[in-house]
Amino acid sequence: MRPVKYKELGQQVEALGAQLTPAFVEEAVRTLLRQGEDVGGGVNAHRLVKYLLGNPQLGDVEAVWAYDRLKPAFRAAFAHIPSLYYFEGN
Repeated sequence: MRPVKYKELGQQVEALGAQLTPAFVEEAVRTLLRQGEDVGGGVNAHRLVKYLLGNPQLGDVEAVWAYDRLKPAFRAAFAHIPSLYYFEGN
Protein backbone atom coordinates (compact mmCIF):
# COMPACT_ATOMS: atom_id res chain seq x y z
CA MET A 1 0.00 0.00 0.00
CA ARG A 2 1.23 3.46 -0.68
CA PRO A 3 1.38 5.94 2.25
CA VAL A 4 -1.78 7.79 1.19
CA LYS A 5 -3.72 4.53 1.49
CA TYR A 6 -2.58 4.15 5.09
CA LYS A 7 -3.98 7.60 5.79
CA GLU A 8 -7.32 6.47 4.34
CA LEU A 9 -7.13 3.18 6.22
CA GLY A 10 -6.33 5.07 9.41
CA GLN A 11 -9.46 7.17 8.97
CA GLN A 12 -11.53 4.02 8.43
CA VAL A 13 -9.98 2.41 11.51
CA GLU A 14 -10.67 5.49 13.61
CA ALA A 15 -14.32 5.54 12.51
CA LEU A 16 -14.66 1.80 13.14
CA GLY A 17 -13.11 2.10 16.60
CA ALA A 18 -15.89 4.44 17.62
CA GLN A 19 -18.47 1.83 16.59
CA LEU A 20 -16.97 -1.13 18.44
CA THR A 21 -19.64 -1.57 21.08
CA PRO A 22 -20.13 -5.02 22.60
CA ALA A 23 -23.38 -5.51 20.65
CA PHE A 24 -21.78 -4.47 17.35
CA VAL A 25 -18.79 -6.78 17.84
CA GLU A 26 -20.94 -9.69 18.99
CA GLU A 27 -23.19 -9.43 15.93
CA ALA A 28 -20.16 -9.32 13.62
CA VAL A 29 -18.58 -12.37 15.27
CA ARG A 30 -21.84 -14.32 15.15
CA THR A 31 -22.25 -13.46 11.46
CA LEU A 32 -18.74 -14.71 10.72
CA LEU A 33 -19.29 -17.86 12.80
CA ARG A 34 -22.38 -18.65 10.73
CA GLN A 35 -20.12 -18.48 7.66
CA GLY A 36 -17.72 -20.95 9.28
CA GLU A 37 -14.99 -21.13 11.86
CA ASP A 38 -11.36 -20.40 11.11
CA VAL A 39 -8.59 -22.97 11.59
CA GLY A 40 -8.29 -23.58 15.32
CA GLY A 41 -11.91 -22.55 15.92
CA GLY A 42 -13.61 -19.25 16.35
CA VAL A 43 -12.98 -16.16 14.26
CA ASN A 44 -9.50 -14.94 13.42
CA ALA A 45 -8.98 -11.29 14.39
CA HIS A 46 -7.73 -10.37 10.92
CA ARG A 47 -10.84 -11.84 9.33
CA LEU A 48 -12.95 -9.84 11.79
CA VAL A 49 -11.06 -6.64 10.95
CA LYS A 50 -11.47 -7.18 7.21
CA TYR A 51 -15.18 -7.89 7.68
CA LEU A 52 -15.78 -4.85 9.88
CA LEU A 53 -13.88 -2.59 7.49
CA GLY A 54 -15.97 -4.00 4.65
CA ASN A 55 -12.86 -5.00 2.75
CA PRO A 56 -12.32 -8.78 2.58
CA GLN A 57 -9.53 -8.23 0.04
CA LEU A 58 -7.50 -6.09 2.47
CA GLY A 59 -3.92 -7.36 2.53
CA ASP A 60 -2.58 -9.18 5.57
CA VAL A 61 -0.05 -6.44 6.34
CA GLU A 62 -2.75 -3.79 6.27
CA ALA A 63 -5.11 -5.98 8.34
CA VAL A 64 -2.39 -6.40 10.98
CA TRP A 65 -1.76 -2.65 10.94
CA ALA A 66 -5.48 -1.97 11.45
CA TYR A 67 -5.83 -4.68 14.08
CA ASP A 68 -2.96 -3.30 16.13
CA ARG A 69 -4.84 0.00 16.37
CA LEU A 70 -8.16 -1.65 17.19
CA LYS A 71 -6.90 -4.10 19.85
CA PRO A 72 -7.85 -1.94 22.86
CA ALA A 73 -11.39 -1.45 21.53
CA PHE A 74 -11.74 -5.18 20.82
CA ARG A 75 -10.53 -6.07 24.32
CA ALA A 76 -12.98 -3.63 25.88
CA ALA A 77 -15.89 -4.92 23.79
CA PHE A 78 -15.14 -8.61 24.42
CA ALA A 79 -14.91 -7.94 28.17
CA HIS A 80 -18.66 -7.24 28.07
CA ILE A 81 -19.67 -10.27 26.01
CA PRO A 82 -19.80 -13.25 28.39
CA SER A 83 -20.60 -15.76 25.64
CA LEU A 84 -17.43 -14.87 23.70
CA TYR A 85 -13.84 -14.45 24.71
CA TYR A 86 -10.89 -12.63 23.31
CA PHE A 87 -7.87 -14.87 22.87
CA GLU A 88 -4.60 -13.24 22.07
CA GLY A 89 -2.00 -15.74 20.95
CA ASN A 90 1.66 -15.15 20.38
